[in-house]
This record gives sequence, structure tokens and C-alpha cells, in this order.
Amino acid sequence: MEALVYTFLLVGTLGIIFFAIFFRDPPRVISDEKSKKK
Repeated sequence: MEALVYTFLLVGTLGIIFFAIFFRDPPRVISDEKSKKK
């Protein structure tokens, strides 16, 4: 059980870091889609 929790925390942290870097690069496309939907 403990190993599963630690693995989940590790993957979650890496995912958040990757997400932050990935969405930091092309913010124009995302803001454009949001403004068009609104």
C-alpha cells in the first residue's frame, strides 16, 4: 500500500512539473481557444 502511495505522489509531481512546462510554452493557443469559446 505504501509503495503505491509513493509511486502515485512521484508520478503526480512529475506530471504537474511537465504540465507547467508544457503549457508555459504555447499560452497563445490556449488563451485563443478559451476566448473563442467564451
